[in-house]
Amino acid sequence: MQQQVSKIYFAESEHFQGTMTCHNKNVGFRIPEYQRTYDWNEDNIKRLLEDCLNRFYNLSTSNDDSYTFLGTLILVKEECESSFAGTSLSVVDGQQRLITLILLCCALTEELSLQKDNPNSLQELTISWINKEIEFILKRLYDCVIGKLHSNGQKSGFPRVVRFPVDNRAFSSSEAKYHSVIAKFLHDFDRYYSQQDNSPFTPIQTNEDAETLRFFQNYEYIKKIVELGIYRDNYTSATEDDSELDFNQIHHDDFRNAGLCNLFKKLDTLSDQAERDTVISDITNNSDSSGLIRLMLFSHYVLKSVVLTRIETSDEDAAFDIFDSLNTTGEPLSAIETFKPLVIRFESKIGKISFSKTESGRHFEKLEESFVSLENDKRQKETKELLVTFALFMEGYKLPENLADQRIYLRARFERAENPNLKHRFVQSLADIAEFRQTYWNRDFIRTLDSIHSNDRSDWLKLCCGFITDMKTSLALPIMARYWTQYQQDENEDTFTDAVKALTAFLVLRRSITGTTGGIDTDFRKMMRTLCIGLDYSNSLHSLDELKEMLKKYLVASRIGVDNKETWVSQVCEVPLARHAKPLCRFLLFAASDNSRTDQGNPGLLTREEDAIHSDKLSFLNFSKWQDVKYATVEHVAPDSNSSGWDEKIYSSPHSRHTIGNIILLPQKENSSIGNAPWTKKMLFYRALAAKTEEERKSYIEEAKNQALIFPKRTEDLLKKQVRLDMLEPIAEVSDWTKGLIQKRAENILQLAWDVIAPWLDYE
Repeated sequence: MQQQVSKIYFAESEHFQGTMTCHNKNVGFRIPEYQRTYDWNEDNIKRLLEDCLNRFYNLSTSNDDSYTFLGTLILVKEECESSFAGTSLSVVDGQQRLITLILLCCALTEELSLQKDNPNSLQELTISWINKEIEFILKRLYDCVIGKLHSNGQKSGFPRVVRFPVDNRAFSSSEAKYHSVIAKFLHDFDRYYSQQDNSPFTPIQTNEDAETLRFFQNYEYIKKIVELGIYRDNYTSATEDDSELDFNQIHHDDFRNAGLCNLFKKLDTLSDQAERDTVISDITNNSDSSGLIRLMLFSHYVLKSVVLTRIETSDEDAAFDIFDSLNTTGEPLSAIETFKPLVIRFESKIGKISFSKTESGRHFEKLEESFVSLENDKRQKETKELLVTFALFMEGYKLPENLADQRIYLRARFERAENPNLKHRFVQSLADIAEFRQTYWNRDFIRTLDSIHSNDRSDWLKLCCGFITDMKTSLALPIMARYWTQYQQDENEDTFTDAVKALTAFLVLRRSITGTTGGIDTDFRKMMRTLCIGLDYSNSLHSLDELKEMLKKYLVASRIGVDNKETWVSQVCEVPLARHAKPLCRFLLFAASDNSRTDQGNPGLLTREEDAIHSDKLSFLNFSKWQDVKYATVEHVAPDSNSSGWDEKIYSSPHSRHTIGNIILLPQKENSSIGNAPWTKKMLFYRALAAKTEEERKSYIEEAKNQALIFPKRTEDLLKKQVRLDMLEPIAEVSDWTKGLIQKRAENILQLAWDVIAPWLDYE
């Protein structure tokens, strides 16, 4: 058994120089096509450099060696670079750290080259040693960045890191192709090092895309830290600038410490002990050269004391197994990123064209566009949630948000597809679901649906999708996606819109009964067992009428019991919705207020006359009002605790004050300014906010003053600036806020809301 394991895995912990020059110095690292680009930000780089510099500083306070362990590189040994005579290792995990350390080597090389002729006030022996030692260090830094191929007594440099398939390492310059940012950068560095003219390194930046800009910004940041934090003296962390590093700097008098002396002893160009002691004494007694010496020692520390564990295998599946179990640093690859090589291999077997030009390649390009603007943590989260939606959409399968499970799922389902057409459709569906989620689940994109849908449909879609998103009901998405994919084919906008409205109505009616999610996610999953498209794409789509009937069956189920308007209203009246679902409270209030007017015979209540003339200002059930800051927050009329003489009966019941009858909508600032005031004060406040004229508003403020109800200046200023809140008009007519009124108002709101929402499900 042990012999079998050793044949699959090879692991070795080694310093950075040894890692970059393994396999007899002929190693080349290859970033596979499925890997994301080098996208570390300054915070990531900052943490790595702080780890190295603080461990380096420990040498000045300890007699022992100090090492910085930077985790594991997981590598697959492949024979895929036919023109490259070295050993090609594909990077499964560790790309970001590897490239950052390579850029650090380039920055150290550049700074040493610029400063090596400045050993001020030192003895000739010390200067001679410094020159030899810098030459020695530069050669080893260079070896970590550039390898050498040998042929017929000649040498040809190659970048240690390239990307597949855009780069091609070869001995011949006519065969070598370096098109990725990292390969071009290292190719330029090779030319720079060969010139040896002590000038700054000026790589050629040919593109202005985000990847290139990020790469060069990172290099400039590393160069800045090398110059200011290592070469320059008295580096301090500037609290105003988050990009500054937090570390202790070694000073020239620290060079006497045994820990640093041990590092000096490792330097290969000064073997005689007496000469070494003389040089160390000269250095520690001369502060002018401390920056250069510190730069040399830190370079040596990076080469010899920064440690990585290299795990190699020839089995890519085994590499990902290791990755799943060992990954504790950096950002893990998502299931989609590890799924990509499987698709690439599939396409390579059926054709010889570049993956980007294949059908799957085009789908993957669209898929990756959905994540291009996301930071790593958000990209991981969105990918996991996308695959949950996708698995339900495809086969009604409950897929957990676990990386290992999601990787297994994609691989197994893709391999199960019986022919190339089904495999292509599988990848296309994955891209489609990503596009759908980005368009109808992302708040920023929802606002732009006017550019996709006609005016009479786009506002309904924006409102419903905005509500579903605010409710965080992601398990409704697979159902919506089924009708959206059909809309993509037949362009029947009405069916898609009405399906979304029906689903919204179900969500409103269903959640109102329980307040909490109360098993609704289970209901959605059960629905998708019937509504899923099927792995062989054989499941027909339910008609709109069939969808509505299915949704109503889940509403009339015994544990929910919504048979009609009366049963729904009677149950929801007592549900403490404000505790559990504030977006739902908002939606019910908007629906009830839509084209409703104050019931003159019943203060606090609304009425909707069928023959009443519709008014834009009373049209509430639209996306504009949903976004309006005037109605942004849910406010209790009678506050949560009775401290201001409210009706005691309101508080005798555990839920009355949290039911819809005690809820109104206010802007954020107004909400916080009046929240716990007594009714006498709140009533005048609401009347002022609902006032139709400026004179009327002033009269209510004056009335409050006459009753010794003084508003704080901030609240009074808000009242003066506030645009009229039409939704508060019925409340302004109430003289006393009681439990009985709350109950009546709850029934009134729910009845009016039902009349608007229930027809979306064809309730009579």
